[in-house]
Amino acid sequence: MVAGTAILSAMAKGWFITFEGGEGTGKSTQLRLLNDWLRALGHRTVHSREPGGTPVAEAVRAILLDPALEPDGLSEIFLLEAARHDHVERVVRPAMAAGAVVLCDRFTDSSLVYQGLVRGLGWDEVETLNHLATGGLAPDLTIVLDMDPEVALARAHTRNSEGTARENRLDDEPAEFHRRVREGFLELAEREPDRVRVIAADGPPEKVFARIHPVLPEALR
Repeated sequence: MVAGTAILSAMAKGWFITFEGGEGTGKSTQLRLLNDWLRALGHRTVHSREPGGTPVAEAVRAILLDPALEPDGLSEIFLLEAARHDHVERVVRPAMAAGAVVLCDRFTDSSLVYQGLVRGLGWDEVETLNHLATGGLAPDLTIVLDMDPEVALARAHTRNSEGTARENRLDDEPAEFHRRVREGFLELAEREPDRVRVIAADGPPEKVFARIHPVLPEALR
């Protein structure tokens, strides 16, 4: 009975994979491709996003991305952490406990970069708030999609003009803001090379996805 329980426990191990990067780098597209690929292999998946994933968190998302509103960095982080806590407790932890692969468009690393570094709240300060909101939950793998911020931003503006995505107030930030975001994610990868992998995001989606495949955990391939 003990051995059988151990086997069931091993089979139920969930995975948590997050996608990070600046605006327009293709996070949602690559998450969707990975989700479809994993399901084709027989994995159970749950895909979500931050801020978002629950009614509470989606309401916060609407506030944070509204071009008509201008919350400062401190207001942003408190809103984000409230949404994050709800998301983790209602979606991420239950799905992982059930053995699913959770794929999330942004997570705590975005707060470290956007609010901690670029908005100037401080890396350590935001890391403390992240830990409080998530109970210390960290992704098994974080994929940072990297490309020239000017190219990525042009892609984001095209996406918005074509009506394939809602206007995002972050898209209207100056070029220097987006350059610092890119530098922040590259710094993150240097700090945590075992967890964070940087993937070149230029080129057709299928070619970008081909670069992601080798960094996935062996158990999922």
